[in-house]
Amino acid sequence: MIPIESPGPDLVTALANARSAVEDHMVRADRAGIIWREETVSELLWVHAHPHISCADFSRKQENRVGADWLWWWVDGSGECFGLLVQAKRLHHSQSQQPHAQLDFGHGDGEHFRRLVGTADRLGVPAAYIVYFGGVEHRYGLSCEADDHTSQCLPCKRRSVSVITALQAGMLLGASQRDAATGTFLYSKPLEDLVNPDLAARPIQDLNLCNVDMELRRLLLTPQVGARLVAKEVFRMVAEMRMGQLSAAVADRVELEDDIIFPDLPLDSGHFSRPYYPYVMRGLRRRLPDTVQHVLNGKPPPEEFHGVAGLVVVYC
Repeated sequence: MIPIESPGPDLVTALANARSAVEDHMVRADRAGIIWREETVSELLWVHAHPHISCADFSRKQENRVGADWLWWWVDGSGECFGLLVQAKRLHHSQSQQPHAQLDFGHGDGEHFRRLVGTADRLGVPAAYIVYFGGVEHRYGLSCEADDHTSQCLPCKRRSVSVITALQAGMLLGASQRDAATGTFLYSKPLEDLVNPDLAARPIQDLNLCNVDMELRRLLLTPQVGARLVAKEVFRMVAEMRMGQLSAAVADRVELEDDIIFPDLPLDSGHFSRPYYPYVMRGLRRRLPDTVQHVLNGKPPPEEFHGVAGLVVVYC
């Protein structure tokens, strides 16, 4: 069962410790010449974040239905939750005399990206990637590019396990794998930062603030906790990229249905493939879907989970 009370700020520490554990594994494997894999690193992440994270790994009996994407739900003590369909990606490097970092979102001629986005649409949540950048020594020059960056830069170190939305990744599909790695490192956010209220207190600057209702504007401009904090920080990544796009804001609106907390949203797309407000905010719900609780109670995944490898519930 989903606990009535969330673990609170200890989740930040739990995710930071889990990130350190998987970073240690990635570094040791690189030094030993062993190829570490996304599946192994993800399992280590969840194990070290337990009991703040619960998982349901869909069995191989459903192998014809199992995909590479995991459905994450961040749920807080009020019952509000934020959903993300997440696919794991790892950093690679070129096999050349001067190795450089590479990241491929267009794998399989873009089919994997389209499948991720399509499954997220069916589930009614945004899609994202969890990117494993490994240790600092194997990133081949990737950095936060801050003026005060050093070899011991903590923000860079925290990016060993980072998140970037599919909207942002879609902007990098046409780039080289080298540029995709650089852009992802700059635009992604460390996983633990999604739930750190100390880092998330600053307001979000967005071109469409004048076109949202008062409650949503309050979410974007004031400190948040729980599922609303996660939604705010995921939205921040997209809004910051939108601020760098030259197209003007659009006043048209859409009204979402079902249990969405903020159903009335601007339809501005910027240079993204679709409007970014409804894309992100559709994941913020008033309560956890019944199907999630059923799966955590040991029942088989429903048909709507077709193509999903498993379920992750994070108590925030």
